[in-house]
Amino acid sequence: MFIFTDSILTMLGFLKRLKFPALTFLISALVLFYYFHEVLLHPNDYLFAPGGDGIKNYYSYLFHAKHDASFWHFGGMNYPYYEHIVYTDAHPLLSWLIGQLGLASVGIGILNVLMLLSYPICSVFLFLIFRHYKVTHLWAIAAAVAITYMAPQLGRLTGHFALSYVFAIPMMWWILIQCRQGRPALWSVISFLYIMAFFFTHPYLGVILALFCAVYWLVVYAYNRGEWKNAVGFTTIQLITPFLLFRILVFTTDTHVDRIDTPGGFYNLFGAWSSVIAAPYGPLNEFVNWIGVRMKSWETWSYVGAATLLFFLISLVYSFVKRKTLPLRLLFRHELFQFFIAAYLLLIFSFCFPFKFEWFRWIPDYIGPLKQFRVLGRFSWIFFYVVTTASIVAFYHIYRREGKRFGFSLVFFVGIAFYFVESNKVLTDVANVISQHKNTFQKEQLENPLKETIAHIDTAKYDAFILLPFTHMSSENMMLLGEEKANFDAFMISYHTGLPMLNAVSSRQSQQEAIKFNNLFGPEFVEKELLDDLPKDAKIALIINDAYLKDTELPMVYAHHNKLQFENDRFTVFTFDRDTWNTDFYFHQVKELHEKAVYEVGEDWKSTVADPWFIYESWDDKRSESLKGKGSFERIKMDYDEVYSLATEDLEEGNYTVSFWFNYYVDRADLMCFAEAQYRGDKKSEWLDTYDIKQSTHIVGHWMFCELNFTITKEMKIIKIIMAGNRSREPYILDELLIRKSDGAPLFSSGKIGGDEYLIYNNYWIKKNSFSEEDR
Repeated sequence: MFIFTDSILTMLGFLKRLKFPALTFLISALVLFYYFHEVLLHPNDYLFAPGGDGIKNYYSYLFHAKHDASFWHFGGMNYPYYEHIVYTDAHPLLSWLIGQLGLASVGIGILNVLMLLSYPICSVFLFLIFRHYKVTHLWAIAAAVAITYMAPQLGRLTGHFALSYVFAIPMMWWILIQCRQGRPALWSVISFLYIMAFFFTHPYLGVILALFCAVYWLVVYAYNRGEWKNAVGFTTIQLITPFLLFRILVFTTDTHVDRIDTPGGFYNLFGAWSSVIAAPYGPLNEFVNWIGVRMKSWETWSYVGAATLLFFLISLVYSFVKRKTLPLRLLFRHELFQFFIAAYLLLIFSFCFPFKFEWFRWIPDYIGPLKQFRVLGRFSWIFFYVVTTASIVAFYHIYRREGKRFGFSLVFFVGIAFYFVESNKVLTDVANVISQHKNTFQKEQLENPLKETIAHIDTAKYDAFILLPFTHMSSENMMLLGEEKANFDAFMISYHTGLPMLNAVSSRQSQQEAIKFNNLFGPEFVEKELLDDLPKDAKIALIINDAYLKDTELPMVYAHHNKLQFENDRFTVFTFDRDTWNTDFYFHQVKELHEKAVYEVGEDWKSTVADPWFIYESWDDKRSESLKGKGSFERIKMDYDEVYSLATEDLEEGNYTVSFWFNYYVDRADLMCFAEAQYRGDKKSEWLDTYDIKQSTHIVGHWMFCELNFTITKEMKIIKIIMAGNRSREPYILDELLIRKSDGAPLFSSGKIGGDEYLIYNNYWIKKNSFSEEDR
């Protein structure tokens, strides 16, 4: 009887302790419902984003759940190589669970609900943290809910879904608090599992949590050397073990080679104080613009709110005024202050400090894992949660110390209200965006032309398809960028048919594979090596939608005009013929032309006429790595570099072509080049042509071919070839610049890369043994 009574009392005590966390959840859920009720009532009916990263992330998550048998293998894109699930941003753990439970049909609704429910969950953990620091229930509830809806991850609901879980950092913070309260073995296991779950949600979020733990334990050790065992033990469990285990699992299951080690963004997607204290939205945004604050990229925003700044400032001033009576030494040793120091260190890291300075750049070069962080600005998220919480905790204890004066209470609740005033616009905008688009993974929501095309693909029993306009991204170095609508069409066709596509949108793709895809759309006289990797008997559909096609894509359509299988108002479907597209006809035309090039025209070039006009710059007087010869053009990526200047006064009017080669081994091909015309008189200069180097469709060895076309008229004074950088200060190398008349006599030379001999035709490098049987 007594045992039963004790059990009842224990349960009642547990329920009593849950009362205020439950109330916090309820209030936060009501705020959520106010803004997002349309989606919450019908979560499986909406796509938060119908384009960009959003539709790709929905597709990869749902395709994997419905069609893939393996946890690690993603079979929806990058055919015939496919992809590893971790690089597709597919929520690997959730996707696998949905697939195992047979819930793919409601997978969109499950994901949508989880992303939205993360807000009231976040509020609960912030409430628990406030209560841990002795803030009264009323203040804790109000502050927890207000901070939640200021969270910097709110905008991720429109695309970066796996980064949208706002409870991730507060819950990790709460777990760290428990680690110092007792039962370290239990909380070690919980923290390890928690971090690993996020590594398999989004690796970046896993790293953020793990680094938060590591820096916190470093601060704890600095404060108290007696806790070195805890610091080392928890750092091992919360950072080293999850990171190494994740890397080992990915490495041992990944069949793709040559992924880039250093993704772009380390030196240009970092934060600044403006990312944290300048309002990017809300009523203060106009003031920020008026005073001329230069905002960083939206990727780095982590605005803490005007109320936080007010609470923080009041706390600082109060501490200074009362410095003789406040136990400042105890405050500086307080657990919350230790969390603040850890968050501040991570904030400074999010500013790329000190690595953005020239004399510290050697550190990331020698510590490889540092450059794995693509968007350093995201590490400021930790500071957002810690500084907002700490400012309110400090203000609350001032309020108590001053006898709970009404004025302090009024300031607090006005501040809480202003949190919502500032967040209202972004909440309203996001709610509007995510409730606009029906769930097209339900086939009945598709437009008729797309449904008809899917029905044809199903009936014709294809093994894979390629859709134009074509997208294949991103190896970080080379990629092909199509159209948003074409990407949407490709994802829908792939999901509803279960077929893989040659199109792909993922991260850090194999560079060797990416080169073959870029070269698939190269000159017709260059052999398409990708086609040798396709299964011999694979039946592949070539699908074209009604969008604009690039000049490099049109020849593929022309080559298949007699292979038409299906068409409607928006789509045309051909059966792809690899022999038609990979014919040696044009290659032999070039060889025949080469045999007629008997005139030595200087600088190792030959032509079919004795005196063709051309300008050749080999930069052999330099000493950088070269494609051919002894040197090359080398600079660092800043704003603009002049590569070559051509005076036009002695040149004939007409069409000209300039080409050169870019070395992608030195650093990423994240540059644009353009031909700029400067005019006589008052006419402003203008760009005549531009070229996105990463989209080169002729890549040989580790060199990418770049070509621009321009027309010279008599009012022009100078043509300049310019490289536009991104201010990363990383080096780049160019070589073999050739300027010729577009319709002039052909130019020929020869070269060698490794053991391969090349015929050079108008600066295109073509393997001499192309299309030979022994080379296949």
